[in-house]
Formats: sequence, structure tokens, C-alpha cells
Amino acid sequence: MPLNSAQLAALVERAKTKPPLVVPTPPAPPRPVRPAKPAPALKAETPRPTVTAPAASPPPPPLAPQPPTVEAEDFPIGWNLKKDSWHFHRRFYAVFRRTMAHGEYTQLLRQIYRGQAEDLGDNCWRVTLPGSSRTLPVRATRWRLITILPKNWQPPAAAAPSPSDSALASELVQTAGRR
Repeated sequence: MPLNSAQLAALVERAKTKPPLVVPTPPAPPRPVRPAKPAPALKAETPRPTVTAPAASPPPPPLAPQPPTVEAEDFPIGWNLKKDSWHFHRRFYAVFRRTMAHGEYTQLLRQIYRGQAEDLGDNCWRVTLPGSSRTLPVRATRWRLITILPKNWQPPAAAAPSPSDSALASELVQTAGRR
């Protein structure tokens, strides 16, 4: 129900005279804090002979940055193993007993995308492993590798035309000639 201007003015005046409603907010729960890793122990320095220093000595230089830990160096940067390529990576490991090298999946996929891979039909391709002459039959689309085909896999043979197909083709030729 709309308010007329007099009702609205009365509502505003009443709001001005009332103190603002303060709702107490509950204190925020403390955030869980991960315990800090202990700092690596510094090598014990050899004792130096004491030398009297001037009264105003400069502040000590800041410590040199510590090299990254071994864990950080071993972590592959830029790798993104998605759910749709998981099966292919598992098959690759089962066949070669190694994980794929950085960029190897992309290079195999690029061969298909650029038309450098041999098309075996039915979304099957023969790709060459980067850095070797070994070929690998895979089932893939232009945007993802699906699986590695078995070692003895052969492309499906082209079906021989049946006699009814040849009769139908000759019939089509005859009807086209009558027109």
C-alpha cells in the first residue's frame, strides 16, 4: 500500500527521534592457525676475536633469502591433470611404466589437431612420441586424448559392399539416366 507524502514525512520524523537500533554482533570465532614450520637451524658460527667497535655502528645487514625447500622444487609447475584426461594418463603409465613428461600430452594432442598424426578412422590416430620414433595408436578427439589402444589393435576393415547395395546403386544410375 503506497504512502502519501504526509505519512512518509511522519515516518521520517519518527525515525529521526528514535535512537538507532544496535544489534550486538557475536564475536567472530577465532580462525584456525596452522602451526608455523620451525626455522632451519643456522650453522654455528666460529667465534671471532673481539674488536672494539665505534659507538655508532650501522645495523646488521638483513639475512640472505633462504633457498626454497626441496618439496617446492619437486612440485611440477603448470601441470593440470583434469578428470577427462585421467584415463589416458593411467593407460600411459600402464603401458610405459612412467608418467608423462611435462608437455608430452599437449604434443600428442597437437599432432592430431594439426593433422600430422595418421588417421586410422573411427576417432583413432597413430601419434609419434616426442623425442623418439615410437608410434602409439590412440583413440582421441581433436581436443582430448581418450585412451591408448591395445598393442595388437587393428583398424576396423572396410565392409565389403553387399549385393543388394550394388543392385541399389545400379537402379539409381538407371533412374537418373531416364530424367
